[in-house]
Amino acid sequence: MSYKIRRLHSHLKVCKSIEAEKSWQIEENVEVLKEEIERLNLELRYKSYELEKMKQSRDMEQEVYTLITSMLLKIDDQNELAKSLLACDRLIDNVLAELFDAIYIYNSKIN
Repeated sequence: MSYKIRRLHSHLKVCKSIEAEKSWQIEENVEVLKEEIERLNLELRYKSYELEKMKQSRDMEQEVYTLITSMLLKIDDQNELAKSLLACDRLIDNVLAELFDAIYIYNSKIN
């Protein structure tokens, strides 16, 4: 009887050891998955930021297009045309500055 009890205890120790190993592997997998989720969340936030910058850039481009179109359709006076062209030039400079900022931020995030 004592042999059976020892054998049973030995078998239980092996089972507990296997369960502990499986538990450790599961915990390790959970940690890896948590890190992956965190990385994907950061990537999602960054992509959302990029998308917002693109939308802003598109809106600014639309403003420039509208301004130029309306300017060319309405202006008869050369002084007025020069003022409008200067306003367009400033607006284009702002669009380019925003675009270069977005490119710089994108490149710094990649590297």
